[in-house]
Amino acid sequence: MRNTRKKTSLPLVSICIPNYNNARYLNACINSAINQTYGNVEIIFVDDNSSDTSLNIAKKYAGKIKILKNESNIGQPQNTNKCVGLSRGKYIVILHSDDMLLPDFAEKLVPLLEKNPSVGMAVGERILTDEKNKLRKIAPFYDGDYLIPGIKQAKVFMMASFLPCQVLLQRDIFLKIGGTDSRHIVNLDGLLWFKCSLEGDIAYTQEAVSIYRIHSKQTTAQYNRTINHMMENYITLTEMFRLGKKYAYLRKFFNEAVKRVAVITLRYCTDVIRDKNYDLAKKYLTLATVFDSKIIENHDYKVIEKCLRAPGIKRDQMIKKFISKDKLRDRGFSYSPPRGSVRIDKSLK
Repeated sequence: MRNTRKKTSLPLVSICIPNYNNARYLNACINSAINQTYGNVEIIFVDDNSSDTSLNIAKKYAGKIKILKNESNIGQPQNTNKCVGLSRGKYIVILHSDDMLLPDFAEKLVPLLEKNPSVGMAVGERILTDEKNKLRKIAPFYDGDYLIPGIKQAKVFMMASFLPCQVLLQRDIFLKIGGTDSRHIVNLDGLLWFKCSLEGDIAYTQEAVSIYRIHSKQTTAQYNRTINHMMENYITLTEMFRLGKKYAYLRKFFNEAVKRVAVITLRYCTDVIRDKNYDLAKKYLTLATVFDSKIIENHDYKVIEKCLRAPGIKRDQMIKKFISKDKLRDRGFSYSPPRGSVRIDKSLK
């Protein structure tokens, strides 16, 4: 279904909503897609055989969105690919059904793609929210708006990622690279963006375009409760290395990227400490040293290890103090872009 209002020459944007059991947040998600100020949008909703009321909620919007339901659960990667496969737009956004687009998402990002033929994906910033709809802003990833060479951004994707709700992507590129890799759940986005960046450049703007929801029932939150997801994070990194090793620029960054996995492991260690799952936290701490033996020199590693070794009440007091500082959570600064990036003149966007 299209949000066209009148005939337009604007390229079609497909908002692809793969859903599984997200009834609680679904109205907000779908409304954010419907309420786009951009004049040429289609919305595709594919339910992965949910056991909640998701499908009934989606049917309320039947005149405004295209709705399908899988007869059996096929999993997030395959459902995403199916959703995109049903789309017809020049550009796509993968909108997880617990997230939201700001009204001018497409209006802000489409021009970045249209005015720069070498760009395969346009990226904006996101605002964070939670189960209670409390909004929280964090520092933009980069310190300005830039056109970034794809191969240089690929290196960044070996260590960090963007969320699907931040990205507007050429549909043809998504299909060319084979879509999302069904072998993976963890770091699925990072691997997808890495592949895309080998096919085109990136346009980045500091302007917020979406709202990302953090809650206990989301897929990533469930996987974060075992150390297996960090092993899979490493596996997706080796896949990036396999794909990128033909580029001399990327080959030299693999070891650095593995060390980054150690730092991310510490971050998730902090998450499980919040839940007082101390046995699992110890496993995370050990795993971090597998990825980087020198992580033991890291300040936060030392503090966490000391906390976990402390007896009962003292341990709880030390952990409470450490957690209150929230060191490993929100990014408090912006990065300079990779070399070769060109600043975008905001007056020309």
